[in-house]
Amino acid sequence: MNEPIYVGTNTMPGLLYSRLSDKLETLQQEGFPFDVDIDKIGEFTFMGYSVKAKGGTKKEVFQIIKSTIANCIADIIIEEWEARIIRKIIRDNYFYYNDEEKKSILKKAKQILNPDGVIFSQREQRREKVMDKVLTYLDLHKDLILEGFINFRLKDYQDELEEIVNSAVDEFMLEKEYMEFIRLLKYFVDIQEPRIDKVKIIFKKEDGFMLLDSEFQPLKHECLEGLMLDLQENEINYDDLLISALITMAPREVELHLEEGVKPGDTINTINSVFGSRVSKCSGCKYCRPK
Repeated sequence: MNEPIYVGTNTMPGLLYSRLSDKLETLQQEGFPFDVDIDKIGEFTFMGYSVKAKGGTKKEVFQIIKSTIANCIADIIIEEWEARIIRKIIRDNYFYYNDEEKKSILKKAKQILNPDGVIFSQREQRREKVMDKVLTYLDLHKDLILEGFINFRLKDYQDELEEIVNSAVDEFMLEKEYMEFIRLLKYFVDIQEPRIDKVKIIFKKEDGFMLLDSEFQPLKHECLEGLMLDLQENEINYDDLLISALITMAPREVELHLEEGVKPGDTINTINSVFGSRVSKCSGCKYCRPK
């Protein structure tokens, strides 16, 4: 005889009952009869589901109902509890960050969990793992308390989320360091007198760039000689060279030209961040991609 399956929670009984009812009502309509029994024990609300079928079909119906319950619980954990677990990990492991920083870390963790373009596949993989754990548990037990199951039976899942949070914190720190770096560069530019009025930068499709003056002639400036020497003697790349040159010259205007096929990248973003209103983008010339 198949005993009822009881699912309990003290956090979101209304949501759990609603989700289970929606899933199981469809089975009822398809000819898989069952009874529902709701009990309140202390702070916990339990929903019990028992099969009404008789004979050989009872075992079959029980397995279908059990799979449906497992499916529903997996959905609830992924859709409703995942963010709660991540918030708790951030709160417990990174308590020294302020509220705004914690929100940024949470946002980054969600982006890592569900990257653009592959939301379904990664989310579905996690859901399938959780569902397998629920089914395995219900094969041996007939009562499942949602909070206890998450805390004690989904350690691998929680460890995975903790790794995601750690990665999010690493990204957050790198971004914070980058913003501090930008702030420092902006400060250097703001406090010094411009050493040149205008610089035109041609970003070439085959990497590299050209620095031109306001007349579209190769830029000649004393500071560039020292920077070129640094390029030869040290392991400095062209992007770093460009930023160093601009910081040293502190031009009043920076005009950006992108050859056809060139997409804005980190270097252009850095120039925009450091020089702000001094930066303009060419609307179309022989160097730029057609508009």
